[in-house]
Amino acid sequence: MSSIGRTFTAVLSAALLFSVALLPFWERQYHVAHALFELLCVLLALSGFIITWILFDKGSPESHLFGFGFLAVGLFTILHVCAFLGILAIPSEAPDVVCWFWLTERLVESMIFLFASPVASFRMNRWAWLFLTLLGTSAISIAFLSQPGLFPTLFLEGQGVSTTAKMVIEYGITGFFFASLIMQLRKSSLQQQGYTPQVILALLLALPVGALSNVASMHSFGSLLVHTLKVCYYYFLFKGLFAHMILSPYQELSAASERFYKIFHASPASISIVTIHGYRYVDVNDAWTKLTGYSREEVIGKTQRECGCLDRETHRAIANRPVRNIIGKFTTKSGDVREGLITTEVIELDGVPCLLYVTIDVTEKNEFERELARLDRLHLVGQVAAGIGHEIRNPLTTVRGFLQLFGAKADLVQYDEYFRLMISELDRANDIITEFLSLAKTKPKQLRLQDLNEIITSLHPLLMAQAFKKDKQLVIDLGRIPLLALDEHEIRQLLLNLVNNAMDAMKQRGTVTIRTYVDGERVLLAVRDEGEGIAEEIQSKIGTPFFTTKAHGTGLGLATCYSIVERHRGRIDYETGPKGTTFFIAFPLEAEAKGDLNIAS
Repeated sequence: MSSIGRTFTAVLSAALLFSVALLPFWERQYHVAHALFELLCVLLALSGFIITWILFDKGSPESHLFGFGFLAVGLFTILHVCAFLGILAIPSEAPDVVCWFWLTERLVESMIFLFASPVASFRMNRWAWLFLTLLGTSAISIAFLSQPGLFPTLFLEGQGVSTTAKMVIEYGITGFFFASLIMQLRKSSLQQQGYTPQVILALLLALPVGALSNVASMHSFGSLLVHTLKVCYYYFLFKGLFAHMILSPYQELSAASERFYKIFHASPASISIVTIHGYRYVDVNDAWTKLTGYSREEVIGKTQRECGCLDRETHRAIANRPVRNIIGKFTTKSGDVREGLITTEVIELDGVPCLLYVTIDVTEKNEFERELARLDRLHLVGQVAAGIGHEIRNPLTTVRGFLQLFGAKADLVQYDEYFRLMISELDRANDIITEFLSLAKTKPKQLRLQDLNEIITSLHPLLMAQAFKKDKQLVIDLGRIPLLALDEHEIRQLLLNLVNNAMDAMKQRGTVTIRTYVDGERVLLAVRDEGEGIAEEIQSKIGTPFFTTKAHGTGLGLATCYSIVERHRGRIDYETGPKGTTFFIAFPLEAEAKGDLNIAS
């Protein structure tokens, strides 16, 4: 409150100095100066009304009372000025009409404060407010002009001295202002009720106006000070009540908008807003631009079809309705197809129905889950193989031995072809069991530091022979790589499986390329073929046990490769297209793998 007191003292002092400086002009051009002061008050009052009218739906009942109340004040002030300047015809028997308009405008001011102090709770629409305001103003004005005898005399005839009636009314109005001031000061929180210190200042400045009006003649310094103080408290009313109370929600809205903007763009989830009619992007956040590779300027105003982000099947599944956590596909600017967990909500922006998309990229998560599921299947097969593989091998070995024994007997020579066929089938069954056993998770590691390039070189003659037999070509491109923690037997099996698959995927004269090189913190082994690529519908099944596209395949070759790579703490991936497929096997560098070394004795 000390700041209010200092401001009040400063304003009162400035009003006194201003009045002293303006007094000569006031005495010479009283009518002009008086009209200018009153019209300035009219401007402030009607400005407040216009703000209330424009922002009516956003305002409170209290702000409506102030807005339309000061419309009435402004109209009474205009009539006061018109009557004072002789523009409005005044009956000869009603010389005090000018002062009656003055008192009425001040009475309305005080009553507005008095009714608003407990906080107005009644509501009407703007046209009802306007009708009642104009009706009341017109009725009172007509009564002043047509029935002057109903109202008491305000000045002693020919003396310009206030009558007792005028003094009572003026002090009554001042009492209303004082009561309003007490109510404001007793409120526990000015801000919660929409008031500001400017309102207190306005009430403090309104108090001396009534007292001075009773003792000052029209042309005196006191009258000039009254009008100066009136303009001052109108200014503080406009600033405190209208500019603050009505525009404050917009400031809060602006702050809320800024908070939303920060939250919207700082959200780790990808968010986009699209119009329902036309599917045009209204806004996207930073996470969306990072995920898709598009900039905001590239997509705002464009349709989803023009950008090509959202998969058509996903778009149909959403169908302009709220959905919760559906898996959809979208395409990035670079052409990558990714998966997202999509949630949508229908919202309205500036009267336009829109769809809010919240997308969480789950591509890596889904790939990881698919990899876990595939590995679980591998481990299950491996556990089964480990449990029964040896038990099956023993009788097979026995049967194979007796077949060899029978084949060596002279009297059974005519059955030699059958014996060899049965033995080859038993060997084939034994090979399948061997592949089963290679999937076993519990298979002991035999890792030691060695050169991957040497293993590939040692296999080169065998691989060349297979390529020659299948009318294919083999190219080996070995780069400089460090030693790796490897199990030589498993790496040989890995290479044979990958190269055999690559050769089977190509037509004659196709070329298989084997490369080794360092990529960052890993060593890559790449096996590339020149086939027609892997069909999209079977890509998710690659590496699944027993899945094969070969007429006589077991579906265990790639499954074995995945199992071997996992035991080497590596990762297997592939790129495929119409011009061929490349399988990449990433091995950790020696520093990372050293802890897993199990040096074979």
